[in-house]
Amino acid sequence: MLNKALIRNILALVLGIAFARIGIYHFIDPEWFEPIVPEVLGSPRFWVWLSGIFEIGFGILLIIPRTREWGSVLGVWMLIALYWANLNMWINDIELGDGTSLSAEGHALRLLIQIALILVIAWIGEITPFKNEKKGISKMDVFRGRISSAAFDTGDRIIVGNWHESPLGKFSDVMWANPEGKRTLIAPSEKVAEYLNSIYSFDETIIQEIEVIGDESQLSLKCEKMELEFKWNKGWKVPFKRSLLFISTVETIFARIFFGTKTYGLTKNGRKEWYAIDRVSKLTTVSASIDSTNLGSMSTMKEPCKFGFSEAPKKPSSCVLRTHILRN
Repeated sequence: MLNKALIRNILALVLGIAFARIGIYHFIDPEWFEPIVPEVLGSPRFWVWLSGIFEIGFGILLIIPRTREWGSVLGVWMLIALYWANLNMWINDIELGDGTSLSAEGHALRLLIQIALILVIAWIGEITPFKNEKKGISKMDVFRGRISSAAFDTGDRIIVGNWHESPLGKFSDVMWANPEGKRTLIAPSEKVAEYLNSIYSFDETIIQEIEVIGDESQLSLKCEKMELEFKWNKGWKVPFKRSLLFISTVETIFARIFFGTKTYGLTKNGRKEWYAIDRVSKLTTVSASIDSTNLGSMSTMKEPCKFGFSEAPKKPSSCVLRTHILRN
């Protein structure tokens, strides 16, 4: 009996080749597609060629296992967008370039096929609600807490993770990038250090007792290496729940544009990781010293820290969030 992975590979190959072939025909015979392009969009030839590029790209991404998930996301949104042309053909009884037309029953069947394709492509890429998200989370390491970050006049960049719930228990950690780019992790135990080193990149690891006092508006951290005080405003709460699929496809784009961050990516050891942000606050007051040397005023992140696939927000911030890391 064929297993699911083999079925996915076969379907991905068949559909990928089919869509790439259709995309190529958008350039070989664009006149065949042009009549169904909605007039409001303007030049039909442009949209036929553009959709051809997307279909070729989707076909290639779907075939390659490493890019299949993103290919599936592109395919789902592409089929939803392209149905506008099919709906235009149905409502206005438009013939294709060779005079072909469909009956009402034919259009209804075409719609059902479109829906079926969307579901199959989503299943191939494993991006759908077919997988119960609660069941999926049971296969993840989930960290709940707050991340606060700031850069300083000295060029030092500091990120503090304060986790009240995690597979490692309650703990806090500090990620510090100095002006020369050296990346240091300060962790409260060998266990925490080992885990964080497996998913992020550091040049040095320091094990020290970390004392943290804080509430919903401030945090004070003290260890042998440094002392920090962060205060933040109320900020704004994300007003709705989002699926991990939404976070990895839509939200990550907006996070990149507005905050210079990513909400989805791969850890150092190849595990999928999602950042589900619940509240974003602006740091209002920050003080920091390393080895008793004051770091001066806070500033924006001008240089990347390079701890992982994402960077801290450009502006000094404190975020309430959940981090989901898929287990190998």
